[in-house]
Amino acid sequence: MKKIFVYILLICLLINFVFSLMFGETFLSVTKIIDLIFKPYENNTQYIILSQIRFPRTIATYFVGAGLAIVGCVLQSVFLNPLCEGYTIGISSAAALGVIVGFMLNLPLGRFNMSVLGVLSAIGFIYLMNSFIKRTIDIGFVLSGVVLNFLFSSIIIFLTLFFDPYRLNSTLLWLLGGFSNVDSFNVYISVFIIGVCIIFIIFFSDKLDILILGKEKAESLGVNSEKTKKWLIFLSVIITTFCVSVAGVIAFVGIIVPNIVKKFVGLKHKDCIIYSGLVGALFISISDNVAKNILYPVEIPIGVLTGILGSIIFVFYLLRDVK
Repeated sequence: MKKIFVYILLICLLINFVFSLMFGETFLSVTKIIDLIFKPYENNTQYIILSQIRFPRTIATYFVGAGLAIVGCVLQSVFLNPLCEGYTIGISSAAALGVIVGFMLNLPLGRFNMSVLGVLSAIGFIYLMNSFIKRTIDIGFVLSGVVLNFLFSSIIIFLTLFFDPYRLNSTLLWLLGGFSNVDSFNVYISVFIIGVCIIFIIFFSDKLDILILGKEKAESLGVNSEKTKKWLIFLSVIITTFCVSVAGVIAFVGIIVPNIVKKFVGLKHKDCIIYSGLVGALFISISDNVAKNILYPVEIPIGVLTGILGSIIFVFYLLRDVK
């Protein structure tokens, strides 16, 4: 059953990949795409559209979707909370605040560097709070992250009051998430690092199976629970930071995808992580295709679309459990 599920997902990903390359402001047929791949012409407008806009954008949707879903799957197990994801514990809003400060001060550091600074500041503040209140990483990190999420979101709204109308519009669109302004160079760097982090998380999947049994049980089986949790949180922070730097804040994906996937594949973390990544990639990529084509030439912010679609899908599956 699981193998059939994998094949279906891979076929859907392939079909959606081709669809993403074909449709947009300029239609490219499959034969034209093949011709451009094997006979590239750098001065050809269609080749530039394919190689510098659509291909990087499609790759970005796949890895951002996979990254956000996997982060949600990991954090939900680390904190034993089905509502945890990069957004709910403040990582996304911290990265977004860093980018907004960079926009406001016109700093020449780029979105990624500013998002990293924002996240590092938030993580430092969280660990400082934990050291003072003497809570475990489970309780302290989640509580601190939720508080910082509200704080950073409020600061972001306050700072946008000082933007001129043009910058305000572009900034708000970025905050709502989207892939319309992706830079191919940054995309490939981000994709590489996200992919490496996902591989490391998969290596930790067996330890995650032990972690959910409790600290004492994990220690008796030779797993250092606190150290393992810190590594998993670190990898999740890196993935979320790069996702925000590429596509802005896209919430809710890390909640709905892992919870739905677990209904089909069970609680073994290696399966949950891999399937969550595949479903997350497909979900974000389909959402992006709908966002850029359904009301063309207007592009819907993908964060709005994923929130609507995700809520409907999640409510549907919750209602299925009601007897």
